[in-house]
Amino acid sequence: MSAQPATRTTGELLYSALTRYPRRTAFIDGERTFTYPQAAAGVQAVRERLRAAGAGLGDFGSVLGGSRPETFFATSAMSMEGLRVSPLHPENGIRDHRLSLELAEVSYLLYEAGRFDETARQLAEELPGLTIVPLTVGEPEPGIASGSAVLEKPVRVDPEAPASMGFSGGTTGTPKGIVRSGRTMVTNALYTVVDWEWPEENRFLVTTPMSHASGAMALPILLRGGSMVMMDKFSPEGFVDAVEAHGITSTFLVPTMIYRILALPPAQTDRLRSLQTVVYGASLMDPTRLAEAIERLGRIFLQLYGQAEAPNLISVLRREDHDPSVPGRLASAGLPTACADVTIRDDEDAEVSAGEVGEICVAGPIVMSEYWKQPELTAETLRGGRLHTGDLGRFDADGFLHIVGRKKDMIITGGLNVYPAEVEVRMLEHPAVAAACVVGVSDADWGERVVAAVVLREGAKAGGAGSAGAAPAGAESDGAGPAGAASVGAGANGLVEDIQAFVRAEKGSVQTPKDVVFVEEIPVTKIGKPDKNAVRAQLEKLLR
Repeated sequence: MSAQPATRTTGELLYSALTRYPRRTAFIDGERTFTYPQAAAGVQAVRERLRAAGAGLGDFGSVLGGSRPETFFATSAMSMEGLRVSPLHPENGIRDHRLSLELAEVSYLLYEAGRFDETARQLAEELPGLTIVPLTVGEPEPGIASGSAVLEKPVRVDPEAPASMGFSGGTTGTPKGIVRSGRTMVTNALYTVVDWEWPEENRFLVTTPMSHASGAMALPILLRGGSMVMMDKFSPEGFVDAVEAHGITSTFLVPTMIYRILALPPAQTDRLRSLQTVVYGASLMDPTRLAEAIERLGRIFLQLYGQAEAPNLISVLRREDHDPSVPGRLASAGLPTACADVTIRDDEDAEVSAGEVGEICVAGPIVMSEYWKQPELTAETLRGGRLHTGDLGRFDADGFLHIVGRKKDMIITGGLNVYPAEVEVRMLEHPAVAAACVVGVSDADWGERVVAAVVLREGAKAGGAGSAGAAPAGAESDGAGPAGAASVGAGANGLVEDIQAFVRAEKGSVQTPKDVVFVEEIPVTKIGKPDKNAVRAQLEKLLR
């Protein structure tokens, strides 16, 4: 490059964030505290390790770590040295890690020593071109402890060059590599500051992996001089304790975490008074439970909608828009952000009118560059200069976006379209329903029929005819389907018929589930989304 591009880079934003607040705390991890100068020194130490290992501009690197400051140090060091970064999810297995590293052509893996030593060793054996570099978690080195090490300015990179690669589909098959440029990652950081309502004094509690959702929020928080408090393993009781102990003002939660917090007695949730912004996303949240959360905790919730292909910033339902008095508002995904041109389009790629359902499409600097080495898939997904998200949605009369389901999850029964998310929203309004997952199963007469897996609220009883017994519940999907199938079809003391009638009254007979299976819990993927493939497979088996 003969001239310096006007666009800032991720490395430059990181350098600015870490060098502007010499008296503030950047990270708290148990008994360990890192000031901004100490965090800067930690990043510099990892940069020097990367250089010693031979890594440099244009190389492909990856990070495997828990919710520790060192995970942030590692991803930051890679960005500042000009590497493309591909973080691994700490909960994935060795096969998923290997597939991701192979796909991304990673040469350098930084890993949390003492936790992922065996995983790193095995990966190095299976991938001969992989260099592994340990990250020590514990007492910091003298230069880091004192914050005296000087953070060097970042290596200058092309803002349009690949800066980050995420993965999609790794738990169900070969993953897709989602390439995001430096421009996209800078857009993500800056518009997260602009479009989200952060507290003036931001003390953020990390509840999800730093390699993924919470990590994407680190740079925006540090740019404003905030602090991040680490919580490596979530529990509702531990969450309350941490919020009270540190005066936490913001956090990110997936809906299942919020439900578990709401299950605590009022004496516990009353200890959450310091919270000002609770960001949530990753899956549909029950509007009834959301209204309960607002009643108990206040109007402190902010919903994000995004994809790995357009991270976090397609739309946002701000705190002030969480208004239970507006019909349907809590079921919406909010308004498009300032960096996203969002349209709803039909199968011919024509924009549809407000109220009509179509595919959600996004244009703007938040959109990915490509699927790594998949030009045909890239061209199809980005046709017309827009990201075709695969999500179906509609805009209401006030311009709020409503997501009605994945295009591939749409059910066609008797030639008519049924959108699972809209049916689920109605089911969740039933007083006996705590969670619901609606899918289509094959049917000889109708092509597909609408069926539902339902978790009952405490005190509601399935019982009665159709009881199939209960199996042990699992905390996370392993492809086995809903845990503890309890009742199928009619009977169940009339509760199935009551739920069906409740749905039919608003949605009509076509969208009403023909079968209801009561389960102990809905299986979820590692990022907290309902695992519809697992649900569908198990219901197909049960309802033969």
